[in-house]
Amino acid sequence: MSIKVKETITLNFQELEECISISEELFGKEYHSKRYFNNDKLIKLLAKNKDKIIGFFTIQINFQNIIIDCIAVKKKWQRKKVGSLFMQYFFKNILENNQKVIVYAWKVKNQIPVHKLIFNFGIKKIINLGTVWKKKCNTSFKCIRFEKSCNCECVLYST
Repeated sequence: MSIKVKETITLNFQELEECISISEELFGKEYHSKRYFNNDKLIKLLAKNKDKIIGFFTIQINFQNIIIDCIAVKKKWQRKKVGSLFMQYFFKNILENNQKVIVYAWKVKNQIPVHKLIFNFGIKKIINLGTVWKKKCNTSFKCIRFEKSCNCECVLYST
């Protein structure tokens, strides 16, 4: 298994379609749009295996802060070190010494799927921000976790 991480600003048509598909599988329809992926201020990392995208990692830089916007890995590739490859690339090639890392993570059914990954890289839980997605959940996107109402919470992590 040879997984390669590639940094890009723009995605070709095939890469865009594959990223949208991964997003829909993990988060629901229209959580990430083509417009989101076409934002040239968004740094995108792609994990590929045999020229197929198996995950994406998106980053926004805001002054002295760098926001890890999304870490998404296809379900069948989760728990196979793809997230760790993203984080290693991020810390080695993108993060600069004086930047603070910020992550807004989903908490669903008392689980924070990304917690162990980011904690292992020194990013610590700061505060639970509550149901920040509630107004958009299942209206601006079709959430796969929606059950009569929004049940996800947002947790802020930082270095």
